[in-house]
Amino acid sequence: MAMRNETCCDTPVDKLRNEFDKLLDAVWSQGEKAADAFGLRGSGRWTPAVDVVESADTIQVRLDLPGIDPEALDVALVGNMLTVKGHRIGEEMKVGETAVRRERPSGVFSRSIPLPAAVDPEKVAADAKLGVVTVTLGKQECAKSRQIRVHVAKKPGEPGA
Repeated sequence: MAMRNETCCDTPVDKLRNEFDKLLDAVWSQGEKAADAFGLRGSGRWTPAVDVVESADTIQVRLDLPGIDPEALDVALVGNMLTVKGHRIGEEMKVGETAVRRERPSGVFSRSIPLPAAVDPEKVAADAKLGVVTVTLGKQECAKSRQIRVHVAKKPGEPGA
């Protein structure tokens, strides 16, 4: 007897609910990037690309922010969430000019990045170079990994027991 496919008898409402659940899962797991991709945030907002790199002692967050004055950025750390906000002013078109292609975003941005480990708020530094803003956060001692040796008990009768 063939197994019954649970989705073959879904009603249109069930199918819609499943698709909506997938959408919410994507937004929840991918954050603001997915919200932008699905058009769930208002226009005039954009999201800079971000890399998060973890080492034994630090977490580095690198944001692509060319053309933005680093001193005008608002960088905040609350718990394990790093938020960077700013504004990029778009270039004005001159009389007689027509934009054939516009791919460089402008307007307000806000990017909240969940950090993969607990960080020490006293060990945070930010610098900018060539349009990349790097925020370096020192990990809290309790968040640093350490090697733990597993002791194996000898069974009675084994040599060395």
